Amino acid sequence: MLWIWAIFCTLSVLSRSVVADLKARSCVEVRQAYSAKGFSLVNVPHQEISGEHLRICPQGYTCCTSEMEDKLSQQSKLEFENLVEETSHSLRTTFVSRHKKFDDSDVLRVHYAINLSTI
Repeated sequence: MLWIWAIFCTLSVLSRSVVADLKARSCVEVRQAYSAKGFSLVNVPHQEISGEHLRICPQGYTCCTSEMEDKLSQQSKLEFENLVEETSHSLRTTFVSRHKKFDDSDVLRVHYAINLSTI
């Protein structure tokens, strides 16, 4: 009877280990996050795959594919360029405004100097 209990306990531990391993290898969370970014799930695996061919994602077992890397890289580049454009637009506007004020004050000084020299 004791050996039946030992086998039952062993199988119970192994089955929990297998279930935990399957959960760890599932790509459900990655698929949800990728979908939330607006990407299609066509190229997203359901289970982890070997990533030895990847350039950015982990090269061990991963839920990332080359197509995902490319799309996420393009999206990241676009978001970065938009942020730089927004920030630089504000700086350009400030620079142009101050440049114009500086030019206007120079014109006033020149006119003032010309008026003083004609007196």
